[in-house]
Amino acid sequence: MQRYEATMSYYDQIAKNWHKATGYQGGSFKKHVLNDVLLQKMTAVSGKAILELGAGNGYFMKFALQNSAGQNPERVVISDMSSKLLSIAESNFNIADAEYLELDVRGPFPFDDERFDLILATMVFNEVSSRGMKRALGECHRVLGPDGLLLITVTHPTFIEGLNRRDQLKKNKDGILTMPGAKQLRLPIVPRKLKDYERLLAKTAFNWEASDVYGTEKLLSQKPGLRNVGNKPLALVLECRKL
Repeated sequence: MQRYEATMSYYDQIAKNWHKATGYQGGSFKKHVLNDVLLQKMTAVSGKAILELGAGNGYFMKFALQNSAGQNPERVVISDMSSKLLSIAESNFNIADAEYLELDVRGPFPFDDERFDLILATMVFNEVSSRGMKRALGECHRVLGPDGLLLITVTHPTFIEGLNRRDQLKKNKDGILTMPGAKQLRLPIVPRKLKDYERLLAKTAFNWEASDVYGTEKLLSQKPGLRNVGNKPLALVLECRKL
């Protein structure tokens, strides 16, 4: 199943609709839950070099910097595999002096070793194969500084298992496995278990701390369908540091 991963053309095709669906705060889940979780886990950004992987429409970095009490990073690189999403990011959430880079996380990163203090990978590694994720983690390890933080968020394996049991994971015409997303869009997904993420992190010499992210009543009032999940987590956050 893991071979059915996203392609650049997939996100180019849905870029405009994805931006319309998720808007300026990333959609209901990110707006009411995940954005605040990530802000709390991000270290102080003043004077630091930050790399965002799979930035999508680019809303989060703008949001994060606006909520960082006037701290100014030394460098900001906003990347995504889709040139159309990057164009949306640059035109709608432009950050002065930020670099906008077309980058597929499964390939080499065009950066020197130990160049970044913080790497954000939000809902991107759950869309690539285990082989692709291993390569991406290897590159993250290479470009992350000795005291740096790799902050990974993925759709929770338990949530994906629930979707699968309810027959909500479907392959599209190109053979890409997808899950339901905002506004009837379907998003690529590569199902794996928590132990699979942990195995890949261990193989690439990361230490990590895992935490589950649950829905809130405010989110459930906006997305009542999520009540079908019960008292189970929606996302998994992995705070990773080099061994």
